[in-house]
Amino acid sequence: MIGVDIGGTNLLVGRIEDGRVLERSHEHIVARGDFEMVASQTCDSIRELVGDSIESVGISVAGSVDAERGVVLRAQNLDWDDAPLAQSISSELGCKVVIENDVTAAAWGEFLFGAGRGSDSMFAVWIGTGIGGGLILNNQIWRGPLGTGGEFGMGISEQNPDAEFRVLESLASRSGFQKLLHDSSIDTNTIVTKYGDDEPLTKVIDEGARRIGTSIANVITLLSLDLVVLGGGLVESLGEPFTDTIHNQFELDVFPAHCKRCEFKTTELGPDAGLLGVASLAN
Repeated sequence: MIGVDIGGTNLLVGRIEDGRVLERSHEHIVARGDFEMVASQTCDSIRELVGDSIESVGISVAGSVDAERGVVLRAQNLDWDDAPLAQSISSELGCKVVIENDVTAAAWGEFLFGAGRGSDSMFAVWIGTGIGGGLILNNQIWRGPLGTGGEFGMGISEQNPDAEFRVLESLASRSGFQKLLHDSSIDTNTIVTKYGDDEPLTKVIDEGARRIGTSIANVITLLSLDLVVLGGGLVESLGEPFTDTIHNQFELDVFPAHCKRCEFKTTELGPDAGLLGVASLAN
């Protein structure tokens, strides 16, 4: 199985067998705003890793996708709109191609091979440059009739209609912290190094974590799920101080009280979750 992750800046390709990534390649995307060039680069990377004998490819993309049509509806960091990714890759490689949102793919990977094994339903929240969600209900990815099932980061988190930033992603992700503090240089290393010492940065991170906890509480009350899996760059780099703040706020806000039994886990697969998930969808 072949899994591909097209992020905002990096391209990751993996050869997968029996739920493990056996080989991988990693490179920077050469022309983020040029769909045809990125598609060509993706095909070249796949061939370099596995040759020309390819049966199926699964591709995860950071953005909104129409999985049934194989179209990337909008990828903000790549500046793509209505990009026919599956058709383009399939035509070039001569194989079946499936595409999926990156966090939905990661959720499916964790469900099959990682922190979600043994469950029949779960909600995944990935927190990094942005915030995404993935929803598994009764052993299936749930996208819903409008295709937005699991969407999490673009939910409203600030009630004030006059606030500059209102959606969760703008208040609780790395890109959100950059906006809130008017500092585009903030990266994961800055956050890890200065968290707990830099008061303004620590304040926006903790406030963001509490907002995430409240938002997850609303999801669990609504859907009555008993498992949440947290992942993404901020979860992996900040660890328990960050996830404990999320969980503590969740316990304060979730209704009714017995929903506090919902179990919180962190990713077991890390960056491999999306590769494993999307490759399984294409198999």
